[in-house]
Amino acid sequence: MGIRRRPGQGRSRRGGGWTASGWLPSALVVAIVVLMAVTGAVLSDAQPQSLKPQPSTGASPAPPTRASAAAPTHASAPPGRWTIQKSGASARLDDVSCADADHCVAVGTDGIILSTSDRGNTWRPGHSGTVHPLVGVSCPSPSICYALSNFGDLLKTGDAGLTWSIQALKNRTPFDVSCPSTVDCITADGFETHDGGSSWQQASRLDAVSVECPTRTVCYAVRNQLGHGVILIKRGGSWALQEVTPYFLDAVTCPGVTSCVAVGGSTSGSNILTTADGRSWMVRLHSADSQTLLDVGCLTVESCFVLDGTSDVLQTLNRGRTWSWQDTGLVGRLNAISCPTVNSCIVVGSGPASTGGGFVAHYQTEMTR
Repeated sequence: MGIRRRPGQGRSRRGGGWTASGWLPSALVVAIVVLMAVTGAVLSDAQPQSLKPQPSTGASPAPPTRASAAAPTHASAPPGRWTIQKSGASARLDDVSCADADHCVAVGTDGIILSTSDRGNTWRPGHSGTVHPLVGVSCPSPSICYALSNFGDLLKTGDAGLTWSIQALKNRTPFDVSCPSTVDCITADGFETHDGGSSWQQASRLDAVSVECPTRTVCYAVRNQLGHGVILIKRGGSWALQEVTPYFLDAVTCPGVTSCVAVGGSTSGSNILTTADGRSWMVRLHSADSQTLLDVGCLTVESCFVLDGTSDVLQTLNRGRTWSWQDTGLVGRLNAISCPTVNSCIVVGSGPASTGGGFVAHYQTEMTR
């Protein structure tokens, strides 16, 4: 997950604007109309109706549950430390995936690929074989990773990022990739492989912007149509529609098979949704401000970070019931995050205008006795 979702658009006001969200009656009417339109467009060849790809299949979900969460607060430094790492990246970094605390791969503009095998203390450049911006990466193991561009380039490494093979997909806008195993992957536009990337087939017209597969048989995706965001789920078979929200969604992550967080936004507002059972979603926070929440990463089902393209992060420590803004102390724009363990994350983005280039930082929770 990363910057493929309109990098840094719409910085928020830190002092207000966030409210616990519910669906007003008028919003429910709109949601029902959109839901009917979305369901009718299942597997159709209709062109997207919004700036984002259009939604997909499924049965009619129940309206989102109203959350009782309070507006996020300004908090002191988080219970951990954010430290900048020397990446040597000359271009903006847009996504990152970590198979474990030691092994991560970051990708970005101009086909840049960086890898580390020592917790980010050193980053090695890789040769991607393309100059197209790389927007998604997924590492199911320390040695095997898959990356892609929005021009249909699909890359794979079997040696922890030192060398990469490249092939082309028919669809030029895959946006994201999730690989729950070393041989199984799915892209946000519905291409799947189950033989380690030897062959790819478009199993569905998913047209999503973010996809997350916590297991080989369970996947979640978010996509957008008619000014609304849609959450979909796949349990072993076809995709089904789970939720419709009146704001664009840009990212989804699942620290557990049934525990997930979806975030996003556009000029009409932004929000955060969570599910604890993999079926019903709750709108935890909503802002009417123009703001895009770019990515979300979770240390555990209780503790997650949300990025908005600035150097600040939203953090929850109670499964999304309450959120607080945290000042990381970093200088740059945070675009994507990966949290491979319960006490560490890697974030990537771009440095300040004065220095430019890529940006990598590491988060480590404080050790307790």
